[in-house]
Amino acid sequence: MKKIQIEKCSHACEPDKCDTFQFMAKKLGMKVLHPGGLDATETIAERCGISPDTIILDAGCGSGSSSIFLARRYGCKVVGVDIDQSLLLKAYTYARKNGLLDKVAFRLVDIHDLPFQDDTFDGALIQAMLIFTEKSKALQMLYQKIRSQGFIGVVELAWKSPPPDKIIKRVGDVLCGAAVNAELHDGWINRLHESGFDVVHAEICDLDFTFGGMLKNEGVASTLRIMFKGFLDESVRRKTGEVTKLFRETRKYLGYGIYIGRKS
Repeated sequence: MKKIQIEKCSHACEPDKCDTFQFMAKKLGMKVLHPGGLDATETIAERCGISPDTIILDAGCGSGSSSIFLARRYGCKVVGVDIDQSLLLKAYTYARKNGLLDKVAFRLVDIHDLPFQDDTFDGALIQAMLIFTEKSKALQMLYQKIRSQGFIGVVELAWKSPPPDKIIKRVGDVLCGAAVNAELHDGWINRLHESGFDVVHAEICDLDFTFGGMLKNEGVASTLRIMFKGFLDESVRRKTGEVTKLFRETRKYLGYGIYIGRKS
């Protein structure tokens, strides 16, 4: 099988250097940045049986959308960590407005060096963030912080089949330099196994933009604001068009995976 992955690619960018990430988070002000949106997060939550007694680590939480969604929907407690202080400020403000500061907390923390005691959390989420990390190190760190029989839920870009070099380059140029750190679908499963997890669910999905998905993820007011910005700003229309075209052209190769592992 063609090897398309190295542990730390010299082409890979960091989250604050990723054009698409910055475009979505800073230019458009979107709260939900991972593929599959809150539907993917909900899939993990339902399959893992998240309840009010569950304590979750949201690794790479960004502006806190998934943390707040889980706390509000399931009544669980969530600790969100990220290295972007500006996004954590947004997350705190969002949680305060929703009256969830008793259930959600946010910390400025590097995923590779989590300052929590081992066996602290009932489960962890990491969504659209592993491609920015030293993957084995990040997964092993999360494994240590999860209790026995706890779960990890991963949402990440995944190759459906081995892509030719021109597809890898195009995805890296248009979407994100870190996209070259995506794994084949089976590769992500193997990563979890190698880190000690028993994989209990794995599915590969298509990358799509839908109006209904944006409404669920961003809410009516934010969706209208984003659409209005696209109507007025030519650069927004151009970038959105480039990404949409990329998804269509690379559909045979690029998608995203939802993976759930259990710590035995």
